[in-house]
Amino acid sequence: MNQVDLHTHTTASDGVLSPTQLVERAARLALKVLAVTDHDSTEGVAEAVAAGQASGVEVIPGVEINTDVPGTEAHVLGYFVDAADPTLNIELARLRDGRIGRAKRMAEKLTEMGAPVGFERILAIAGEGSVGRPHVAQALLEAGHVATREEAFDKYIGRNSPAYVERMKFTPAQACQLIRRAGGVPSLAHPVFFDRYGAIKSPFDLDTMLPDLIAAGLMGLEVYYPRYDAVTVEYLMAVIRRYQLVPTGGTDFAPAIPTWGASTCR
Repeated sequence: MNQVDLHTHTTASDGVLSPTQLVERAARLALKVLAVTDHDSTEGVAEAVAAGQASGVEVIPGVEINTDVPGTEAHVLGYFVDAADPTLNIELARLRDGRIGRAKRMAEKLTEMGAPVGFERILAIAGEGSVGRPHVAQALLEAGHVATREEAFDKYIGRNSPAYVERMKFTPAQACQLIRRAGGVPSLAHPVFFDRYGAIKSPFDLDTMLPDLIAAGLMGLEVYYPRYDAVTVEYLMAVIRRYQLVPTGGTDFAPAIPTWGASTCR
């Protein structure tokens, strides 16, 4: 059984478990090492570290920074960051503020489309966490405009969908540099994905993208991820070997469903 999970989320972003609850659940599952990597936030790190010390789980302070590349998005994980680093926190706060404005504009567009959801309800669903599209999807579900969160993304708020709103622009290279300045180890998250039909997709050309990211400080690539089969893992391991990167892996646990598993990209 795998005893390490390097990609998880709490109520500091889009998770449904508090940092303490997440660590306690990891302990019950006999995990030894857990990275807390909330979207654009390190707000849950201190609580998670304390819970880990109490339960015997090594908690790695981390973050997942959402960034943009032409036509799609890329997520950069940061491990062993100094959660108190002033520059890191200023930039993350700026990204979170941008998320609030984005959610407000999405609510306005949905109302214009005849699928109204309350901006205040979106904020309430997010709670103390960093606001993201999963919270908008939940509001759409609660309002009866969709039957599932997946339908919300497909019909309304996915990229190229009518209520989609771009985030404040932040590049993967900027994220790598920010993480390195905070003493962390950057790793490119889920570099390939599967569509709704189970077909593997690559949102960007790794051979084009990686040299610039490595120059900006990238050190790892997420090789082990839910639904990655042996062929996908071997492909990514070949990339790892070619660029001399460190393989990382995790579940992207939030969860939107009450099992340890993958969550929707934001």
